[in-house]
Amino acid sequence: MARFNFETKLTASLHGMTETDLHSFAGEGEFPCNDEEAELRIYANYLVFEKSNSEEHLERAIQWTEGWILSSPMRKLVRDRQFDILVTLLARMHQREQLAEGDSPAPLEQQVNRESTPDDIDLQRRLLKNRAAKSMTNYEKTNHIEDLNKAIAIVERLIHGIDRHKEPRMLSNLGVMLHRRFQRTDAMEDLDRAIDATGLAVDSTPQKNPDLAVRLNNLGLWLRTRFERTGSVDDLDRAVEAATRVIKVTPRDHRDFAGYLNNLGNSFGKRFERTGAVKDIDRAIDAASGAIASTPQDHHNFPGFLNGFGTWLGARFEKTGAIEDLNRAIDATSRAVDVMPQNHPDRAVYLNSLGASLGKRFERTGVMKDLNRAVEFATRAVDATSQNGPDFALYSNNLAICLGIRFKRTGTMTDLDQAIEAAARAVNGTPEGHPKLADRLHSLGTKLRTRFERIGAIKDLDHALDAVSRALDTTPQNHPHHAGSLSTLANTLGTRFERTGAIQDLCRAIEIMTRAVDATPQDHPDLAAYLNNLGLLLNKQFEKTGREDDIVRAIEVTTKAVDITPEDHPDLAGYLNNLGNKFGSRFRKTGSLEDLDRGISIVARAVDAMPKDHPDRTFMLNNLGNWLGERIKRKGAVGDLDRQLASYSQGWDCKTASPSLRIRSAGSAAYVHVLQKRWESASSLLQEAVLLLPKVSPRSLTHTDRQNLLAQLYGLASMATATALRAKKGNYDALRLLELGRGLIASFLMDIRTDVSDLEREYPDLAERFVFLRNELDQPVDSVRVSTPGDHFATWQLQQERHRTADRELDELIKKVRTKSGFQSFLQPPTEAELTAAATPDPIIVVNMSFYRCDAFIIERTGIQVIELPDLSQDQVQKWAINPLATSDLEALLEWLWHAVCRPCLDALGLTSTVLDDNWPHVWWIPTGVLSQMPLHAAGCYGQGSTETVLDRTMSSYALSIKSLLHGRRQDRQDQTSMREFATPSALLVAMRETPGNGTLPYAGDEVDMLRQLCPSLLLDPITPRPLKDDVLACLQTCKMFHFAGHGQSDPGEPSRSCLFLQDWKADPLTVQSLRDNHLQESRPFLAYLSACSTGANKDSRLYDEGIHLVSAFQLTGFRHVVGTLWEVSDKPCVDVAGVFYKTLRDEGMTDLAVCRGLHRALRTLRDGEGLKSKDTRNVKQLSSKRRRRRGLVNTHWIPYVHFGA
Repeated sequence: MARFNFETKLTASLHGMTETDLHSFAGEGEFPCNDEEAELRIYANYLVFEKSNSEEHLERAIQWTEGWILSSPMRKLVRDRQFDILVTLLARMHQREQLAEGDSPAPLEQQVNRESTPDDIDLQRRLLKNRAAKSMTNYEKTNHIEDLNKAIAIVERLIHGIDRHKEPRMLSNLGVMLHRRFQRTDAMEDLDRAIDATGLAVDSTPQKNPDLAVRLNNLGLWLRTRFERTGSVDDLDRAVEAATRVIKVTPRDHRDFAGYLNNLGNSFGKRFERTGAVKDIDRAIDAASGAIASTPQDHHNFPGFLNGFGTWLGARFEKTGAIEDLNRAIDATSRAVDVMPQNHPDRAVYLNSLGASLGKRFERTGVMKDLNRAVEFATRAVDATSQNGPDFALYSNNLAICLGIRFKRTGTMTDLDQAIEAAARAVNGTPEGHPKLADRLHSLGTKLRTRFERIGAIKDLDHALDAVSRALDTTPQNHPHHAGSLSTLANTLGTRFERTGAIQDLCRAIEIMTRAVDATPQDHPDLAAYLNNLGLLLNKQFEKTGREDDIVRAIEVTTKAVDITPEDHPDLAGYLNNLGNKFGSRFRKTGSLEDLDRGISIVARAVDAMPKDHPDRTFMLNNLGNWLGERIKRKGAVGDLDRQLASYSQGWDCKTASPSLRIRSAGSAAYVHVLQKRWESASSLLQEAVLLLPKVSPRSLTHTDRQNLLAQLYGLASMATATALRAKKGNYDALRLLELGRGLIASFLMDIRTDVSDLEREYPDLAERFVFLRNELDQPVDSVRVSTPGDHFATWQLQQERHRTADRELDELIKKVRTKSGFQSFLQPPTEAELTAAATPDPIIVVNMSFYRCDAFIIERTGIQVIELPDLSQDQVQKWAINPLATSDLEALLEWLWHAVCRPCLDALGLTSTVLDDNWPHVWWIPTGVLSQMPLHAAGCYGQGSTETVLDRTMSSYALSIKSLLHGRRQDRQDQTSMREFATPSALLVAMRETPGNGTLPYAGDEVDMLRQLCPSLLLDPITPRPLKDDVLACLQTCKMFHFAGHGQSDPGEPSRSCLFLQDWKADPLTVQSLRDNHLQESRPFLAYLSACSTGANKDSRLYDEGIHLVSAFQLTGFRHVVGTLWEVSDKPCVDVAGVFYKTLRDEGMTDLAVCRGLHRALRTLRDGEGLKSKDTRNVKQLSSKRRRRRGLVNTHWIPYVHFGA
């Protein structure tokens, strides 16, 4: 064969081989990896055929030539030679087939000799066409894409170099083949080429040619497909034009006429979705109706035509709000589902359409049956579809919409979680540039924002904002969904403003929402929602700035929203509630009772219009109760108090509402009961509310998110405890409520980090599962490291789902453990016996404060007594707590604490005189609320010669709760030998004499040098790492003692960000949060001494009861004892206190008692010594140098030091 490109010697060598050697050389292996080897193997197979007449080898030569063509790059000379070889081989095969059939080969032999290419062009084309046809036949049988690729390559070769206008059939066939491959591979290049080829075929087809309609129809369908991928309106216009021409050239009695009408309707419908032109949706419905009318009910296309008709009726409903369109849509789609065989591959299409329409009707009518059916059908559509299928993302998005709607109606969190999972699948399954990507991002974003509003996870809000921002960025300004995207972004920004207080978010939200309103036609059904949203944002701005123009405009736009909303619309109640609240807001500014009365009347209408089991009804009832309370203050209207109580009580009774809203209702209802002296009723409500608190902040949330949620409910436990006492309930029952309702974040960490050695001995499988689940929940969410925002969301979403699952499974596991003998109280609040045991050997004093009453629980091994503290006032403590160091007389504060709190408690314990023999008693203080920021250990009368002080009567330690005491002691049960199990126990020493951006602490180095010299006598090995966060955290994992001398800071806005200042504090601070995310229970470190300012302070008044400060963080991470400070401390006295403290440990041993005695001795020594002057404080801000008036109190440097321990 002359077309082969070999050297003469190689050709001769092949020809000289024996048949056996040639067979072996030709081989049956994989396709050769380069052109030279491919060509050689093809020729070898051809030679085998020539020598043995083996059809198998000739067919292999042909197939390898086709493979060679497909695998090699397009180079004209090479490609020409490849096809010459192919044509020659095909000719030889054709010749052989003729001989086998007994036909005369003479004509062919006249045109082709044994090793040359046929000269007749027509013959070449006929051979190639036949081969392409054979490849397509094989593809139809086997579905092997290689056959399709071969057919396409051959047809493209046939078209190459000819007048394409003369080959419309071949161009059309090429378009069909390319589209088939696009359907297999999703390669857009194939779709583009299919459209180009079919467009040329259409242009080359005469008007009266019967094939024109088919080609136009294909062109229109494929242009519409490309529009759905790229969003090109030009493609959509061309698709409509092609579909319209199809109808014009097709007789009405043609068998495909109904199908062409349906396609025309779909093209008009798609253009309506993009442009919002009503004439397009009307034409779509007319065409779809015509398709149905032209089709027998038993025709296989009839269900599809019904579904298309229903889809476009539903679309027109969304545009016009005409409910009759929606009803007709549901009827049509229901019929489609009913007549479609159960196993039909397109059944999912109709199930999805029906679910979507039913969901829309629920949103309009509020009929729950429609909503439940919508979820059912949408779920069935997803379940019936492969995750790799082209419609899986579409069906997942519709399921997400239906589940999201049902969550809003029922408050069922599993619906919302599943909605977000489905929406995320929809987004992940939609490529960039797809026209539906914006809608799916919008859907995901709205649901993430909804979950943030329900449970408070800030990451939900962050990802929501990212999703809706992307949705808006990918939505053209002339798109009918543009206004909706603007509205959603504005709402999300408004939600972030509520969380962060960033006024720029609110201003931007108002500007964007105004654009959404301006871009919406007056007759659009969504206009009311946008007006309502704008009113909400304007009201927020009014409450922030007090500008009267904002509230006037807010009332105006919300009134319009109410006016244009039908009376039977489910959203009317929400709009009424918002309007009523705006009149209430204006009342607060102006004092207008007319506004207040109107607001109450309108909110009452909203409550009456809302179904009794709707989750939002509690919110409205709370609003009504609050406004009634305002009127009671102003007018004392008869009956308003009863209405107020009924409103709050009904809000509490609504089980579908969020736990936080229900708790607020309970607290408000209890307050009304208190006003009426109904203590038993108030107590019962508050007790149930306290038991609901864990539901407010699930374990799956980050600590920061839980803080934000719990801050909104501060004081609940103290209220419940006070009312329980007033209701004459038992002392233990009242104290139990206090334990249950305080320190929830710490309690969570203590629970999941609890010692399970007893459980492991008795039930190792349960213990192993508990450890697995707690490790899952104890993993910091921010530990995720990813490369792109999309990866971040997917990874975060997966981790969140794991956390939620682990949370649910841990609840079930704990219930199971409690069924086992000996473990009935596993992770339960302390029993009365455990409480009294905790007071052995030292008593515990729990001081509870509320507006109702203040009490001290005195817990001893013999029982629990309660003493009322009539001189203790929550208002008075709050005044002192603003800044104890800024008061004119600190001594007066200490004296007041002595009389109001400490002396009554110590007297009750019999601690009535000073200790003279150094045999000091010891008490544990557990103050609540703002009192936790007060130095109870320093309380006393400091007149000349007075010993009426806590420091002179007892040693003092602090604890967050009794549970924290018990937890620390349980953790230490296996550590009775104290430090002896450590081969070389170490002391981690960090001194920050110089801190970037802060003042110098000259004595910090002296302090640590002193301790380093003491370490050998303490049996400790001193280690001094680089003062960097990661280095210090690494050393904490193995140290027995940690001493820090440097600056500390308590963050007033976010206590989790309170930190110790290391060298890298600006870039990566050692915060409360970073400490809580570590746990050192395995190494059981003994002591952390934080010689820095405010390490035991929490300046967020809403979180006093959560004990969020550096001292508690070190305790929770595993340290048995922590010494810290309540406020600023001076540099030089820090050395003195530390010196006395550590010398006590040296002399008495490193024991629990020695820690307490050491600090007590150090404080008495400093108190009774001369005043030490130091202008340097271990805080980032310097104290005022203004001296305070003192009488008997020589100095105050000792007062801030506190001991927390076990």
